Amino acid sequence: MSDGDVLVDTATTLPDGRRVRLFAVESSSYPGGVNYRFQYYDPETGAEFLRYDNSRVPTHGAGHHHRHVWIDGEESVTAIGFVDLETHITRFETELRDHD
Repeated sequence: MSDGDVLVDTATTLPDGRRVRLFAVESSSYPGGVNYRFQYYDPETGAEFLRYDNSRVPTHGAGHHHRHVWIDGEESVTAIGFVDLETHITRFETELRDHD
């Protein structure tokens, strides 16, 4: 693998019209060697419900890897641990199932 190689790129539309998007690329400039964004959102309204993403520099007061959740329109950002991409995707999918 080398920088820029796409590791995950999926988009799923749920029966209620909401979408789940998983995207990750190999990147030596990101902690963990991966730049990723996993998102659960409503494409019609633009409302976001759950997102995992990372940054090259610590942001949101939550470090490099963070979890965004919106409750009643209010965003909360917290730090999350990152072991590897597979584990992170599993964690996101588990949280997604438990979300509603």
